[in-house]
Amino acid sequence: MIETINIFELPSLFLVDKDRLPNCAAIYFVSDSKNQIIYIGRTVNLVERWKAHHRFNQLKRFNRKNPINISWLTCSSDIENLSNLENQFIKLYKPPLNWSKVVVPIRKITPAETALQQSLYQLAKFNVMIVGFDPILDEEPPTIYLVYPVYGRTGFSGSIRTALKNINKKASSLKWKEYKTYRKSSGKFGFWQTEYNGLRIDLSPFDNLVYFMEDSIRQTIAGIELMAFSSEQLELILEKKEEYEEHENTSGLEALEDDPIPVENAYKKQPINDKVKNTVEIEPWEELEPMAEGEVRVMTRQFVYVDDVEIEVCANENGKHFVRHNLYWWIMHNKKNPHPETNCVILNLQNAVDRLLTIRWSGYKYRFENIKFSEDDVEIENVLFLPLAMFEDLMKDKSRFNSQILEKIIKGEYQSNDYDRLSVKLFVWLQSNSLSSLLETNNS
Repeated sequence: MIETINIFELPSLFLVDKDRLPNCAAIYFVSDSKNQIIYIGRTVNLVERWKAHHRFNQLKRFNRKNPINISWLTCSSDIENLSNLENQFIKLYKPPLNWSKVVVPIRKITPAETALQQSLYQLAKFNVMIVGFDPILDEEPPTIYLVYPVYGRTGFSGSIRTALKNINKKASSLKWKEYKTYRKSSGKFGFWQTEYNGLRIDLSPFDNLVYFMEDSIRQTIAGIELMAFSSEQLELILEKKEEYEEHENTSGLEALEDDPIPVENAYKKQPINDKVKNTVEIEPWEELEPMAEGEVRVMTRQFVYVDDVEIEVCANENGKHFVRHNLYWWIMHNKKNPHPETNCVILNLQNAVDRLLTIRWSGYKYRFENIKFSEDDVEIENVLFLPLAMFEDLMKDKSRFNSQILEKIIKGEYQSNDYDRLSVKLFVWLQSNSLSSLLETNNS
């Protein structure tokens, strides 16, 4: 068994002494000063192979700061036997240079644990959660299950795909594989796997994950902290297997308690570059806490004006800004004071939010309540508030426009006129502005 062969007990020479290599058929192993195997190859004549090796110039650059070593296992000269052995060793050690093209400039080798930490650090930004750990799987390695949030056909699959593909570009033995992808009509959500030291990490989409985030706990994998399902949450989803049908055998799945990959977090003092493109953070909801029965919420308000559109912006005692639903209804439908039941206000609002290309507001709790404005002591009944950011997202919804008008608006070529609906005027203005900037101007 090749697993019993200790590579570092084999005969070896430094790269600079390659001319002293023996004339023999061998499997050879290139390693650095940290005993990381970075390349594996085969040859029927070791010394001749290294007189003009295609990786030599690349390895010579590494050798300036990190002494490179060549070890070899003497074998028979049978080509088929050499090829089989080489493939087995490559599968076992996953040397990073075997996965890269020679023409690709590689400045450094990224250790597998570093690539893993970078992966998890990026995934944490997309609200990825740890479902649990299954230490015993039939004929499969122990597996850590991760999930990322989706809502309907929207989610972070594209951004996650970009982040993991960037990780795969590194010269590292750790590689992510997208083993399944939904059709584009279903959201094109990706399912990913990687392996590290005999452990498998599985990442898949999870509909309505936002509902589990509020009561989640925090756990670490490879020293990187992520949100995680509590034992109670995991029991709940396992009872409803139809909501977790992608993992058929979940009998051994348990909530994660201890870090299964106990390596030092290299990014506590040295965070990964936060300027990576396509990285999106979901801001906390600006949701109003429910009032006790019979109590009235006290709000302040101010008015801002956008292209002759008057917008009332309200603020709670914490300084969070909201817009009354009546204003949204007036701008969208040119009607005032919709009836909560007759006009199906909450249902219509939920449908509008579901059409947005974001999951930011998934699971938001809408409620009617009584309010009083502190400026004039006027009390108003049955008011539904939208966070200011939600109101802007709804106003910027592109699905309301045909492609020709939308293209003109985005290019700045659209000529507004007096007959434009208020929603069109506001959409055009919000392409390069925000209501919060007006509030800051007014406050100053």
